[in-house]
Amino acid sequence: MLVRSVSHFNWQALRMLKRSRKPLDGKTLRHIPTKPTKDGRFLAKLVNDGLLKRVTGTEADPFAATYALTERGEHAAEYGEYEYEFRRPGTPSTPPTPVETPTAPKASRKGK
Repeated sequence: MLVRSVSHFNWQALRMLKRSRKPLDGKTLRHIPTKPTKDGRFLAKLVNDGLLKRVTGTEADPFAATYALTERGEHAAEYGEYEYEFRRPGTPSTPPTPVETPTAPKASRKGK
């Protein structure tokens, strides 16, 4: 497994969840209101990376949803890094099914 470090902003959000006794909403996790955090994509990325899990709400409204840490997220909140599996973009995450190779057609007899 490869190790990826967490950005300082994301690490602060993970630490907020670690110190909290209950799941926090996305509006609280946006502790620094900057332009990159305006649409809530940072929350979707943390969920996709497996650091957060959505307790309530949907992906359509990330600031109204509540989030909790996963086991990987707790490790990232403590150490600032987490293990991840490298996947190339556009490749399926499951191995492809084996495909049967076509057999060559039998030679036909001509004449006779």
